[in-house]
Amino acid sequence: MGNDLISVYIPTHNRSALLKRALNSALNQSYKNVEIIVVDDGSKDDTKEVIQHYLNSHNNIIYLKHEQPKGACAARNYAISVAKGKYITGLDDDDEFLPYHLETLFNAFDESYAFVASSLLQDVGGSVIKHSLDCGIITLNSLLHYNKVGNQVFTLTSRMREVNGFDESFPAFQDYDTWVRLVLNFGPAKKITNATYIWHTEHEAERISGNPKKRLLALELFCRKYNKYMTRKHLNSMFVMRKKLEKSSFSIVELISNINGTNYKTVLSLYVNVNIPIIGGVWRRLKERRGL
Repeated sequence: MGNDLISVYIPTHNRSALLKRALNSALNQSYKNVEIIVVDDGSKDDTKEVIQHYLNSHNNIIYLKHEQPKGACAARNYAISVAKGKYITGLDDDDEFLPYHLETLFNAFDESYAFVASSLLQDVGGSVIKHSLDCGIITLNSLLHYNKVGNQVFTLTSRMREVNGFDESFPAFQDYDTWVRLVLNFGPAKKITNATYIWHTEHEAERISGNPKKRLLALELFCRKYNKYMTRKHLNSMFVMRKKLEKSSFSIVELISNINGTNYKTVLSLYVNVNIPIIGGVWRRLKERRGL
């Protein structure tokens, strides 16, 4: 195992109880040369006191704070600007790493890839679903259909700075937008089958992903920003994504018109869930029971 420093950024806002789990998982890594940068985005709870407890016993934690909330992207960018690690990755304050997460990503990374990403384990409460689709090499052409990466990547810190981090003007899709810019600048990325990041969706804390208006606006901005790179098939996938965000049904004609070899799983899943919800519900429960 190498000795290069890895920076982990954790933006947080009024989630002190959940933050403890995230911090503990970042501290409990098999890869030991790690700095953890917590950016408190204007929290009004006891986040500062919780962090102080960790600072008293760990010398690899950096605590930064915005006195007024500026958003998760501004918090991530603050961390990126001060990171000392050769490599960098992120952790949401309500999620956690498995103990070998950083070691796995470090071993998988090659500078010929823009970045590497792991598969996800989604904790929905009572069951865990493994998300390991779209593994392998991810090209720009492939990525412009939908976010095949997830919410975190592992890359060189210098690369995150070169693409200017996360675009704070986006109301959502900030991670997706950043992954596209990394691939545009540094070539294809790689997603590995190892699922070492736990994505917690069982709690009731507010998520941007639960705000369809913000996501629809972000989709419009995304399409405008990358229009010159998009083919007709990419636009088909964006149409399907819009339907998904609107939670609106679409006809069999629209299905046939917009399905292609890259998006067919998403299209068929959405068609069943929206147009035949009973079957969709049965399939979701079956996936949860099997941990798929």
